[in-house]
Amino acid sequence: MFLFCRNNLKVRSEEDEGGVKTFVNYYGIKQKDTFKVKALKELIGENLCLVVLDSKLLSFGTHEESKVSITEIIEHLDIKRVAYKKIEIKKIPEVSVCGMTIKKGAKKIDRDYIAGFVVNKDNFKNIYEYVNKLNIYYFIDKNGLDEEALLKKLEENYEDIDEMRKDFYCQIFNNNFNSQMVVLSESEPAEKIKEIVKKCYSELQ
Repeated sequence: MFLFCRNNLKVRSEEDEGGVKTFVNYYGIKQKDTFKVKALKELIGENLCLVVLDSKLLSFGTHEESKVSITEIIEHLDIKRVAYKKIEIKKIPEVSVCGMTIKKGAKKIDRDYIAGFVVNKDNFKNIYEYVNKLNIYYFIDKNGLDEEALLKKLEENYEDIDEMRKDFYCQIFNNNFNSQMVVLSESEPAEKIKEIVKKCYSELQ
């Protein structure tokens, strides 16, 4: 296990047969949103990123319900001309995130949705509002897939988001409520990921 702690940033990693989980805890950083956006953009680099939003994660238990709806997000993506795919899924009372089961909030809705959209570091600014408010998955591709192919991959694998990770350079789940990123990757990318995270933090000091 690797542990890095400098001032208020904590990074630790755990490795098993499935790969490496790198936990980036930034709850003590004053510039949380700035760090988060900077780190995500640096991790994306020159690649495309499949961003996945699960409507079941818009609220957690006793936390305040999100004021952003899937419909509003889709309208925003249309305006910004960001490629996306919206998938209606069976409504269930709980969701699994990185192996952990989380019960949904009490808010009643008629349908659940998976929304996937593709960004790069240049148009990432079009989704800042959601990056800083919502719990979101980021799948970084280094195989040269285009927007259509990435959205097709989501369409084929949306029932098991965590399993889709093996086809990507890394999977990031950012939990805004806990101010934590969980990055799933193989061993070699994990070292580079930790370097990038630490560099982004040091540049803000």
